[in-house]
Amino acid sequence: MIFEFELFIEPTRYFQYDYILFDVIFLTIWLYLLIRNREWSALSFGLICGLIVYFIDAVWWWNTPIDGTYIREYWIDGNQLINPLGEYFWIKFSCDFMMCISYSLFAFPWMWIMFEKIKRKTLKNNFNKQDKKEIKFYTLFFLGAWMLIPFLSIIVPLNDSIVYTVRHMESQINVWIINIIIGYSILTLLYGTNIIKRKNYKIIGYVFIVGCAESFFMEFPLFFYRIRPTGLIFLLFEIVFLVNQGVPYLFIAYNLVIPTIFKQIKHMKEKDIELYVKYE
Repeated sequence: MIFEFELFIEPTRYFQYDYILFDVIFLTIWLYLLIRNREWSALSFGLICGLIVYFIDAVWWWNTPIDGTYIREYWIDGNQLINPLGEYFWIKFSCDFMMCISYSLFAFPWMWIMFEKIKRKTLKNNFNKQDKKEIKFYTLFFLGAWMLIPFLSIIVPLNDSIVYTVRHMESQINVWIINIIIGYSILTLLYGTNIIKRKNYKIIGYVFIVGCAESFFMEFPLFFYRIRPTGLIFLLFEIVFLVNQGVPYLFIAYNLVIPTIFKQIKHMKEKDIELYVKYE
């Protein structure tokens, strides 16, 4: 096992540029399946999260100085991309699209669909056959696609230019740990007690499993194909912390905040209609 602190504070990726092309192919199929199955809420959730992830990674971290450089750095075929980018803008954008937007359009719609299954499971105390079928279908496609993309990039010589990227995360690790502690504390307060009269310990476990699974789908292919040359300890750390630092907040938003907002909007519209009819 590799145990080096640098692996935790400076995660890297090495991949061939045609990785991006194969990612676009599988993303297109994934989006087609979601649209065909009318998963509009899941798609909207993925798009909103994608824009947020893109802003953090490709804009904020790319422009945040740290120790004479920036939190996010890129090398394409041995050439370091500098800020401002100039002619390299679209090359960097394609990498950012794959790592931020494409990732989000896979990960967050899958998460939303799993949230829907958790909600139905806790209401009915069982997954029905359709739920089980959809869980298997979306999960297997998600994981299968992300395992096939690097494999195809390696065996098909379309564009083997090496992309190397690193995130200098020393200032962020403590934030990750604090986020997961606070997030699961709030989740436990809401669903581990009767404070909102929705006590159900299983929800906490299901949310944790969803967070770990999504992290595994992302990190295991990187580990397996040595795109991120790390050891098992780093892999396990990422599985537990990467997505779980945010997934409790997202489930609370899905299950409590968003329904409340839409309920209030509907109520306001009904009031407007009543006033209109009254004074018409």
